[in-house]
Amino acid sequence: MRLSPAWQRTTRLAFVSLGLLAALAGCGGDEVTVVPQKIAVGASPNGIAVRAADGAVFITDDQTSSVLSSPDGRTFAHYASVPVVAGQSNSLSQLSFADASTLMIERFGFGTASAVFSITGADTIAALSGPDPARRRLGLISIGSNRLLSTWFIKNGSNPPQGGLSLITYDPTAHTAAERDLLSGLGKPVGIAVSGDALYVSDQANNDIVKASLSALLGGSQAVVPSGTFVQINSPDLMAVDANGTLYTKCNATGLCRIAPDGTISVLANDFQDARGVAVDAPRGRLYAIDRAAGASGTSYVRTFPLN
Repeated sequence: MRLSPAWQRTTRLAFVSLGLLAALAGCGGDEVTVVPQKIAVGASPNGIAVRAADGAVFITDDQTSSVLSSPDGRTFAHYASVPVVAGQSNSLSQLSFADASTLMIERFGFGTASAVFSITGADTIAALSGPDPARRRLGLISIGSNRLLSTWFIKNGSNPPQGGLSLITYDPTAHTAAERDLLSGLGKPVGIAVSGDALYVSDQANNDIVKASLSALLGGSQAVVPSGTFVQINSPDLMAVDANGTLYTKCNATGLCRIAPDGTISVLANDFQDARGVAVDAPRGRLYAIDRAAGASGTSYVRTFPLN
């Protein structure tokens, strides 16, 4: 079959384009990487973290009470099991890197068995003794020097939830920890993000995000009530912040929003089943977000967005 001149030109252009992509992929410093936008995972994920050194992605899985890992955010496999509580549903919270290799994770605990664990390698996990197991834990972030910030709330019967933010200082060798409250008077605090001295906490019960000075809280002698709301936003969840101070979190029923340092809110995507954990991969210019299936029979995803 003889191709028309127009088809011949189109074919040549296609081969040139493919050859250019291959050449660029082989050049040092000019590698062409196709970033996945939506990857299905056989898990019930919530928290997510990215290892800055190599871009490896870690997610929690409530189906198996474990952490899964992927070298590139595409294919996930078992990394570490988190101890389960007999007769209690599995519910794991946020993941946070304490250093280049140590992951910290929380078990929600449903009012009786919350816990904070350190994971120093594949299936190498230890619980920290000291944090109050009656506190239902959701958000977690490392602030260095063996210190963590943890959001929590207590729920008694039909009473509204009462929550706060605490500082957990731990010994990584003895696995002991002391907990001190920094913020009080919150409803159901979930996500935590720190940008410079600015501390942000999302409160699902009050549909807002509060802001405080981290240094002032750490230097105080007792917990304080937030002085005001940074932004009002529906259904915020776990959070992440980029190098420019822009926050990312769930908004409304199906949205994922970004919040500029001046409080301006914009919708990044509005087709999520249930946005949960978010993580910034600054070296590779990506934002990862958990899109959790609404039901047990649905499919959950890890989604990626380019950072501006």
